[in-house]
Amino acid sequence: MKIFCSKDALLSGVNAVQRAVSNKSTLPVLQGILIKSEHQSLQFAATDLEMGIRCEVPSQVSEEGTMVVPAKLFTDVVRKLPDTEITLEERDQSITICYYQSEIVLNGYDPEEYPLLPDLIDPISFTLPTIIFKNMIRQTIFSCALEENRPVFNGTLMQIEGSMIRLVATDTHRLAYSIAEIQNPEQSHFSGIIPAKTLSEIYRLLRDEDEVLNISFSDTQVVFQFGSIYLVSRLIEGQFPNYKQVIPQTCETKVNLSVKSFLEAVERASLLSRDKSGTNIIRINVEENELKIDQTSELGKISEQISVEMEGKNVVIAFNAKFLIDALKVIDSDKIIFELSGPFSPGVMRPLDNPNYLYLVLPVRTHN
Repeated sequence: MKIFCSKDALLSGVNAVQRAVSNKSTLPVLQGILIKSEHQSLQFAATDLEMGIRCEVPSQVSEEGTMVVPAKLFTDVVRKLPDTEITLEERDQSITICYYQSEIVLNGYDPEEYPLLPDLIDPISFTLPTIIFKNMIRQTIFSCALEENRPVFNGTLMQIEGSMIRLVATDTHRLAYSIAEIQNPEQSHFSGIIPAKTLSEIYRLLRDEDEVLNISFSDTQVVFQFGSIYLVSRLIEGQFPNYKQVIPQTCETKVNLSVKSFLEAVERASLLSRDKSGTNIIRINVEENELKIDQTSELGKISEQISVEMEGKNVVIAFNAKFLIDALKVIDSDKIIFELSGPFSPGVMRPLDNPNYLYLVLPVRTHN
């Protein structure tokens, strides 16, 4: 195998696939990146057997072939290469990288041992604008659980029904929900839990210029294609909780308030609210068109007041400040309606001008 290409092309190839490289696999070859040259392009691929990414970059191929390079070392080397034409040559699993009058030789792996990324057989597919999907990921993914004791919470439920796509994420303390309209002439139907790692990769790789995202799926896998990227992921097995049951249909108090004022007040109050366990609990008091946050700790005290429009009962309720901040940072509207029903029921935030998003957060029971 022998090819000529730019440093930029090599860099975009390794950057696209490197996060799919396995760092804890028993198969040494999975710590490599598969590079395949055919026609006038170079195909990069990596997988940890849960997720796989393929990407094509332009190159001049003088001899077709396949090689597997050590991912971390190859990526580090490419980053340090000068900005000139690079020649890659593979002979007996050793890879020679030539530039100017210099060369680097790396030991590779046997390409025969590298597992191929699956292409789905007879998949169901649909497309949607990348900008919509990217925003849906941004507004939900932070609610996925990080611990791995119950895998269904480590992913986001994606559902396609009619002309609707829905993403729902929850870690059992909070829940984020986003829907959008899509073209679905085939009336494809899908419901599956996509690992958070997969969605964060898609979010990282999606460019605004990749206008359309193609999503295909089977019972156990989902494929995302955009630009020169092909990303396949295993779906998480298990039953996602019935999220519709936990979203309250009524509320006792409705608070209409500015996202920016609320976010800034909560961030300031959280600086003085860290308790011994490291959690930031803040108490909110809503009465007579004012939202107050009074916080006292061994660090000092703060008293925040925001003018709001409210309907219904006065309420005092406590929340984990981080859970409020995470959501307020991704809500693109100026105003939200915060729906509350006493100190023990979940709070629900809805952007005033966007009926397609909702964030639910459970209160914290405080002893004072």
